[in-house]
Amino acid sequence: MSTYMYLTCMDHDPPLLADDESGQHHYDLPRIWREIENREEVANRMHDNWTNIEEYFESRSAKFLAAHPRCDIGVTDEYGVRHPKPSTATTPNSP
Repeated sequence: MSTYMYLTCMDHDPPLLADDESGQHHYDLPRIWREIENREEVANRMHDNWTNIEEYFESRSAKFLAAHPRCDIGVTDEYGVRHPKPSTATTPNSP
């Protein structure tokens, strides 16, 4: 199913949604979270006149991340559903 994904600045009240989408499908979420985690690198590509931007959606992420360099960024879809960052923590098995 197609659903536009938007970066969201959670430091605003209410949260500020990006003007442009960063993805179009749920399977874009891992890439979007990598862009957020590597925000400085992604934003720097925008400052290099977009010459290193490889993808349409990455350019939209770069624009928003450059404008919000230290903010808490989340992901919200076009229906207002927030998509939390996937947990990378592992829980050891109990004996």
